[in-house]
Amino acid sequence: MYSRTTDDYELMSKAGIEVVVEPSFWLGSLRTSVGTFLDYWEHIITFETKRAKEYGISHFVCISINPKESINRPLDMESIEPMMKYLDRENVVAVGELGYNLINDLEEEIFVKQMETAIEKNMLIMIHLPHNNKREGLVRIENLMNNNSKIGKYDRKKILIDHNTEETIKNVLEMGMYAGLTVYPFTKLSTERAINIIKFFGSDNIMINSSADWGPSDPLSVLTVSREMRKKNINRNDIENVTFFNAYKFYKQSSRFTWSP
Repeated sequence: MYSRTTDDYELMSKAGIEVVVEPSFWLGSLRTSVGTFLDYWEHIITFETKRAKEYGISHFVCISINPKESINRPLDMESIEPMMKYLDRENVVAVGELGYNLINDLEEEIFVKQMETAIEKNMLIMIHLPHNNKREGLVRIENLMNNNSKIGKYDRKKILIDHNTEETIKNVLEMGMYAGLTVYPFTKLSTERAINIIKFFGSDNIMINSSADWGPSDPLSVLTVSREMRKKNINRNDIENVTFFNAYKFYKQSSRFTWSP
């Protein structure tokens, strides 16, 4: 929601959205100091939570160095230690987004450090598959699971891998993790493709996520998918699972996710 106007909160509130989880995002341009990370994390924890509350929406946060910002050395490495104090804040429910963007060793170094930090703190983890070469990114994630003993032993149900498509969803579910489908109006994953994935794979451990960023995106994507599924007479339980209950089950594993229906 850092990239959105207050009008979006107004529309979300009127549409019946009561709770959101906001992952750490990128600024849209290269950061120049550690302080820009600190100011951003403080902003989403405090200001965005207050802004959402004014519209009757509970707001929770995931803290991380985003994959798009994880190759900026030495800045990223210098930001890991001061990030720790933000992970213990009241409404921080997960470490994320983590993962790959360009899929290289610099990104993986930051990815692993943050994963290990989350594991030490027994926190939920949100992983971002790259927008390009998703399969390659997932293979590297699988390799981490197999070759890093600390990561490999962690409870898979505490890990969400987001930005899935038809080429990754099967493997993510087979790995025992939650799988996110983030829906966009024009690019990446459409409503129709997301529904087809659910019709094929079912609704267990899959969640629909709305899109909210600097480009064409839609904070009401979850509602749009729900409506289109109803129009197609898809089973009501499947609709409720992917648009609410699976996300609720995932996040309520965090003691800081205090909202309840």
